[in-house]
Amino acid sequence: MSTKYLKVTQPASNVWQITLTSPPDNRLTPELLSEFSQALDQVEYEWRSVGGGEFDPKERENYEGKGAGALIITSDNQKFFSNGLDWERSIKIKNFFEEIFDPVTWRLLTFPLLTISAINGHAFAGGMILALSCDHRIITSGKGFLCMNEIQFGSPLPNSFNALLSIRIPNPQHHRDTLLARRWTQKELLEIGLVDEIVDSDKVISRAVEVAKRDGGKVAAGAWGAIKRGAYHQVLEYSQSYRKLNLPPVEEQEFFDRVGRDKGKDKNKAKL
Repeated sequence: MSTKYLKVTQPASNVWQITLTSPPDNRLTPELLSEFSQALDQVEYEWRSVGGGEFDPKERENYEGKGAGALIITSDNQKFFSNGLDWERSIKIKNFFEEIFDPVTWRLLTFPLLTISAINGHAFAGGMILALSCDHRIITSGKGFLCMNEIQFGSPLPNSFNALLSIRIPNPQHHRDTLLARRWTQKELLEIGLVDEIVDSDKVISRAVEVAKRDGGKVAAGAWGAIKRGAYHQVLEYSQSYRKLNLPPVEEQEFFDRVGRDKGKDKNKAKL
């Protein structure tokens, strides 16, 4: 499968790969997300067609891979895994996260195959969330910051982002620094457990395939997706809460509505 924004390949038996191909920086637009959702359906269908998820182990024996299955998510861009959302466009779409972005990342987060993000470039904001939605993360030793930089352009974090980050980053200091847009380096990411491995730039995909072949058999019986739905239910609950998020102008207006715009003016007057 090859479409405008991504392509689906099979680099090894029972191993699938979705490669983002949306220049210049793989922005997660509604169009890309739609294709991504379709690609996930295609991969799961093909996996189930070769014994994946077959509950009876005797039936799985009839297939070459015995029901093993792994999915690699990566980019054809050596600078960006994904630079996040088209923010200006996203905030103009009603319920963009709850109804467009979150369903796709939730699908990936609870995918029944083993998922591996082969992070071969920077992953910012929504791009970082995409990487963190995978089970295993391998990052390049080249260009590869992870950063939640929403605070820098005045955006609150969507409900689902907050929930996932709380799960992935339980250390309070690391969580705080992430929300304050720290650009985590590869070494730091490995130290705090946000990535599993650092490899040379030209080996990111090949190492991902090795991990896929090593661990893909663990999901053959079909329970992995359900296990993750239980583990990450908080992410879905936060998303479906539709809790209001205020942009800075609304926060400012609510403050002055509460305290009044004239309050404190006398204290600020220059003394003559």
